[in-house]
Amino acid sequence: SLLADRDQTPYVVFVSDGSASHPNSVRFPPADRVALREREARAACAELGVPADRIRFLRHPDGKVPFEFQEEFDAAVDGVTELLREWQADTVVVPWRRDPHEDHRATWDICQAAVKRLGGRIRWIEYPVWMWEARHAVDLPRPGEVIAWSLDVSDRLNRKESAIRAHASQWNGVIDDDPTGFQLPPHMIDRFLRPLEIYFEPADKRDRSLSGEYFDAVYRDSDDPWAFESSAYEREKYAATVAALPRPRYKNGFEIGCSIGVLTARLADRCDRLLAIDITESALERARERLTDRPWVTFRQLNVPQEFPEDTFDLIVLSEVGYYWSARDLELAIDKIQRALRPGGTLMLVHYTPYVPDYPLTGDEVHEAFSRRLGGYDRIREQRAERYRLDAWKRRG
Repeated sequence: SLLADRDQTPYVVFVSDGSASHPNSVRFPPADRVALREREARAACAELGVPADRIRFLRHPDGKVPFEFQEEFDAAVDGVTELLREWQADTVVVPWRRDPHEDHRATWDICQAAVKRLGGRIRWIEYPVWMWEARHAVDLPRPGEVIAWSLDVSDRLNRKESAIRAHASQWNGVIDDDPTGFQLPPHMIDRFLRPLEIYFEPADKRDRSLSGEYFDAVYRDSDDPWAFESSAYEREKYAATVAALPRPRYKNGFEIGCSIGVLTARLADRCDRLLAIDITESALERARERLTDRPWVTFRQLNVPQEFPEDTFDLIVLSEVGYYWSARDLELAIDKIQRALRPGGTLMLVHYTPYVPDYPLTGDEVHEAFSRRLGGYDRIREQRAERYRLDAWKRRG
């Protein structure tokens, strides 16, 4: 529903045919049960803004969706692979990998194999269904296995309930001649009418820094992708950053990740010399244009931490960059940054704190990593706003 309202309407794939829900029904034999379930599925999707031409039914027998190494598995993977290729999908949302329902686990296997075949980076998201009913700890997420996040759907609950209720054969006794048939228990429906939805992403994304190609693509779409020039949030954050600098003047500053140079212009007023670097040349071009009247500012394209200037500085600013690095690259960056700061110098850290699915780390994880790893530093300012965190450190000496 949220995606549809942003003109990013998803495709919905129904993997199994639902035919086993009421196996003893005479009035609704298997073929009729399948037809009924598909009508209900289309009605549910319509409630959420998904048009009929974006729905696919794979019609695998209910309770018999093939797992890896079963005879029908490769053909199932072929089908999903072709759909992903046809739709040019960049995100796949699948049931939790150890969901107690066997068809959900098999669906995970099929989709995982399809994504691997396509090779390119497709974002992978999992959602729990029957996991909430799991009786064994082994079915639950393990420490470090996934990153959990929530989505606020409080303004969509009426539509979501309408979609759930559209599956009337599964809760409202529409198939009334099989008392042993499956019906969703009321507490299960209630669980999915809470205002937050829970999702999981693989934790191994923490091991991959975002590449230069990622940022090149971002700047191809927009000259100012994060609204640095126009955002009230950015203006307030930049003002707080500059106000938090403990010294009125710095001899040699270093800004890591200057983007199009909006914060750079403010820092330039406090520095005799300033080196501003970014991974993307297109952003640096705009930054140079912005600061043509500040000859004491130098711009360089560098991929930190693999590339790092040999100079030392009395001010280093890391603003909205650290969460683009993997955990290992962050540790490497911290080591290089703390060696590059002169005794008595200022290290300024500023990062957005809400979870961002694309980023390997969160802002809080970046700041806590500095807290653990810095040696010979004192934190002289600690400030938290609604959506960002600011820490200033001074190197002893």
